[in-house]
Amino acid sequence: MIKETQISAVQFSILLMGFILGSTVIMIPGSSAHQNAWLAYIIGWLGGLCLFSMYLLLYQRHPHKTMIEIHQILLGKWMGNILSLLYLWYFLHLGTLVLRNFAEYAITVNIPETPLWFMILLYIIAVGYSVKSGLEVTGRTAELVVPFVFLFQLAITLFLLPHMKFENLRPFLGGGFAPVLSASFAVLAFPFGETVIFLMIFPYVNHQNKIKKSFLLSFLLAGGLLLMAIFRDILILGEAGIARQVFPPHLTAKRIEFLNLDPLIGVMFFMGGGAKVCVCYLAVVIGLAQLTKSKDHRVFVYPIGVILTGLSLWIYNNAPEMLLWAVEIWPYYSIPFQIVFPIMLLMISLLKKSGKQHIKG
Repeated sequence: MIKETQISAVQFSILLMGFILGSTVIMIPGSSAHQNAWLAYIIGWLGGLCLFSMYLLLYQRHPHKTMIEIHQILLGKWMGNILSLLYLWYFLHLGTLVLRNFAEYAITVNIPETPLWFMILLYIIAVGYSVKSGLEVTGRTAELVVPFVFLFQLAITLFLLPHMKFENLRPFLGGGFAPVLSASFAVLAFPFGETVIFLMIFPYVNHQNKIKKSFLLSFLLAGGLLLMAIFRDILILGEAGIARQVFPPHLTAKRIEFLNLDPLIGVMFFMGGGAKVCVCYLAVVIGLAQLTKSKDHRVFVYPIGVILTGLSLWIYNNAPEMLLWAVEIWPYYSIPFQIVFPIMLLMISLLKKSGKQHIKG
């Protein structure tokens, strides 16, 4: 994809919000902290703000360059390409997990008699069409659907106000601070650390001077909405509910007695997840196009779609295994990609600049 393809700062902001909401609309970030999940989330949210600021600083030191190009500048062709391939695998893996999350959600709570492969295939066809159309079309689509997801979450919360029990927040830190700290690390990795993928998207924003403002707005809005949803789910379901249920937010929404929102819940959640899968899919095909010096990312859309479909079918045996991976394995698996490599790249960038200044002096 050539960089003449542009999205507006508003589209970037909404795409980032859709990505952050992603599969967190069907799962509770920090749920391992039980009734203290809200505190774990706030700590992870603040940590995520620091991480994304680091990603943005790295990009600002190499403006108009994608992650692939930054790797080549800082590490040279061979080492840079190796690191880029590792990241492309990470993005592909992330897209696979999100795709499976929503397919598993559909067959668990909405259409249990539908084969898993059929749901995944339908989802990948819709997402693949958007990716083949390019980032601009994906940005416009997000502009249409993500605000509805946002408003839907707000509406559910307002409808459920009479059912909320504030005693469900107690006891505060009953198990000590260690479980909260552990859960906050999981929140840091999912969803906030995953925004490292936007190093592939930054160069395509048409008003580069608005990226920082758009990022802060997205982090505050999406992060605030998730915090509200966590409080809502804890107040409605209690500690036992969020710990034992596979998809707690769906169960919370079903507590609205006078409306049958099942079909709408599924549609809204799928729309939110689509934005995240699209970003992952796009990052992989854009990255492959840059590594192979191809001028058209579309040649990679079908092969990557086939790989995403196959991996999402193979990667888990069932929904509990999927949730176990998300909470206990994914955060540690993500450390190199979200923390170690970006810090290393930023340090190399700073050292290279200071070295050049020293030579000039």
